[in-house]
Amino acid sequence: MDQVFMFFMSFMLVLARIIGFFVQAPIWGSKHINDKVLVGLAACTAIVIFPNVPLPDDIPGSPIIFIILLASQLFIGMVMGYTAFLCMACSQFGGEMLDIQLGLSSAAASDPSSKGTINLIRRLQFYLAMTLYLIFDGHHILMKAVAKSFDIIPLTGTRFSGKLIEELIFLSGQILYIGVQIALPAMGALFMVQIALGVMARVAPQMNVFMMSFPLNILVGLSMLIATIPILARYYGRLFETNNDWLIKVMQLLIPQ
Repeated sequence: MDQVFMFFMSFMLVLARIIGFFVQAPIWGSKHINDKVLVGLAACTAIVIFPNVPLPDDIPGSPIIFIILLASQLFIGMVMGYTAFLCMACSQFGGEMLDIQLGLSSAAASDPSSKGTINLIRRLQFYLAMTLYLIFDGHHILMKAVAKSFDIIPLTGTRFSGKLIEELIFLSGQILYIGVQIALPAMGALFMVQIALGVMARVAPQMNVFMMSFPLNILVGLSMLIATIPILARYYGRLFETNNDWLIKVMQLLIPQ
């Protein structure tokens, strides 16, 4: 009976880490998936992974300690899921910058994948990144990473250090750096358009350059965005590989001493 109880508590720890991961990770963390379905998927995944998980020799019987262990496993899963979602956050930020430059900030609509209201180009960039993520088999790589995490991060021990916080802050800062790179081709073209319009306003003051700039910015910006989609596809492929390296580094920082 004690052995069965230990298996049950170990399973709950495995389930807590997987739920924490699914809540934050791309695809599974989307509001397109119902919360009940998400919990069911996490439970099914835990059932599949559990036979291969190295079980601890002993789990403390104190309820308080067990709750702390559950919270730590949930946190581990959320940290891994957040790190995996950073590549999607970069694409969203790049799209948001283009929305602002194109004057489409007011054309916002509800988007369940982002759990809120987002603009048009941001949504386009996000779904482009998500489609490429599935094409490049990123969801399977994530599942392998979750299964591997149980081999290197034990159920009853982890490490929460200052280096982990510093790494998460650094990775969060990459959203700005990579987002600018994603939006740079279209923003560069829009910058040239603004220079041309400024010169035109000086040469022909009678022209209504301000009203002309709105359709012209949208035309140039969307044209450049469409033209650079093949380049973005290759860039996203490298970004996903870099994101996998980020996930490995974060997992290493969670390994107990």
